[in-house]
Parts: sequence; structure tokens; C-alpha cells
Amino acid sequence: MQQPTTNFQEILFTLIENGNCSIMDFPYLSGFRTRISEIKEQLNLHKNYVTKINKFGNHYSYAVHTLDVIDKQKAIELYDSTFVKK
Repeated sequence: MQQPTTNFQEILFTLIENGNCSIMDFPYLSGFRTRISEIKEQLNLHKNYVTKINKFGNHYSYAVHTLDVIDKQKAIELYDSTFVKK
């Protein structure tokens, strides 16, 4: 697979390679939730929440988005279709 060149591709690539991703994988990306919404329009993602405790003892939660194994091929096809053919 080609290396990602857009935020959409980078998140989709991570989902394909790791099977899941969360905002913790992309702390530098302000549009993470928007890209996940765009991906969810085309693929079936499951959302599980993880709760952790910060250094001040406060609880916080974030979503981990998981790609079904059966949808991996569809995700690869979507990823490949995002590249412009020259």
C-alpha cells in the first residue's frame, strides 16, 4: 500500500494496519473526529470507550474505533480509491 498523503488516508491506514485507532493515536490532528465520521459513512466501525485517570486523579474517557476483520478488504479498496491515478 502507498504511504498516506492526507489526514483521511492516515487514519484509514492506521485502522487497516492496527485494526483500531483513537484520538490518542493522533493528538496533533484537530480534525480526527471529522475524518472518523467520514470513514464511518463508508465502513462499519465499532466504538468502545476507554476510561483512564490523569495525573491529577481525574477520570477521562475516549473512544477507540475498531474495524471489523471482515471489512478490512473493503477498507483497503477505499484507501486505494483515495489516490488520484496519474
